[in-house]
Amino acid sequence: MKILRRLLIVILILVALVALGVTVFINRIKVNVTADELPQDVYEANGDYADYMRLKGLEMISADEEEQYSLIEEFLNYLILDIIKEDINTEYAPLDGETETEKNIVNHDQFNLDFIYAHQSENDQIVVTVSVKRSDFPEVMTAFNFYFDVEYSMFTLTLSLDKVFLADMEVKYSIYDYFVSLADKDALEDYVTDGTLDLDNYTYTINFLDVYQWKLWVKKLNF
Repeated sequence: MKILRRLLIVILILVALVALGVTVFINRIKVNVTADELPQDVYEANGDYADYMRLKGLEMISADEEEQYSLIEEFLNYLILDIIKEDINTEYAPLDGETETEKNIVNHDQFNLDFIYAHQSENDQIVVTVSVKRSDFPEVMTAFNFYFDVEYSMFTLTLSLDKVFLADMEVKYSIYDYFVSLADKDALEDYVTDGTLDLDNYTYTINFLDVYQWKLWVKKLNF
């Protein structure tokens, strides 16, 4: 009996330590991203998001370097929203949505993915923030931040992944590569039809002339 009692005590202690560790980790990565942090102008826009993307691409051509970063940020946010609305969740409306389908990009049994948006860092990098929440026990709210170096030349934009953070904890490339390897990398790259995604070199490149058929589009707008 004494052995069983001691074994039970050891098990209870281990469970308590694990529970404590999970609680500490959840608090460590806690980040509450809200709809107020989304680019309001983009999400309040009416019309074809792809057309807004093309307009930003045209504006980049004559813009100075400081303006280009702002235009790239807007372009990426229109791109993100267009992909969400066209390919993932047509009902997504995070600013005024009432249902879970409208509030979240993805509703999963284990988590909700509610926001994805791009913004400029103090070091002139583009940061793509992905907000993830879980309402059931254990409750979790956190965010992944993908930091990209930006290279822009006439009509061509290249984003090169520099660092990945979970909250303020840097995620090592080996961990990032492991999770990418769990998916079908070729399928992921082929899924991106606007531009070229290279998961081996951590880059995304888009040539506006190749992708958007500018002449036909400009003609349509009677430019």
